[in-house]
Amino acid sequence: MKRLNLQSPKFLIMGTLVLAMAYPVMAAKGPTTEIVMKGNGYQITSSSSAGTLGPGFTMDAGMTNTITLKNEDTTPHEFVSKSFKHMDVVVSGETEAVKDGAASGWKIMPGKTVVLKVTPKVGENFGGSWDVFYCPIHGKGNMRGEVIVADSRTGTGAF
Repeated sequence: MKRLNLQSPKFLIMGTLVLAMAYPVMAAKGPTTEIVMKGNGYQITSSSSAGTLGPGFTMDAGMTNTITLKNEDTTPHEFVSKSFKHMDVVVSGETEAVKDGAASGWKIMPGKTVVLKVTPKVGENFGGSWDVFYCPIHGKGNMRGEVIVADSRTGTGAF
């Protein structure tokens, strides 16, 4: 039986090639955000993004961003934004798609959790965007936050 020498140049080159091929897949993962809906408000309890004021979060364009929505209230809530209109979104969990004018989103019933895998599109002239997310049930002025879509091609996650 032949022994594998883990320190041989041949093994190191192969290992480097495997990592290099896997890197684009690993790099495609964007920020993860958890939003709790409770007491007629949004509470961002965890987020790997930064740079917003008040209740808000950042998504990286061209990457898959994970948003976990938890309704810990006794009433239904909705999570809508104009930002979602032209994005690829994969939804997991019990929810209903909703629209409010030009905004689209999801209705989350009490005690339910919904996970969104959102991939904002990025084009040649894209430089980032800003919008609000809100709950039409409780009023755009009462239950709202902000979402920033950053141009991830800069490598900094900033505009």
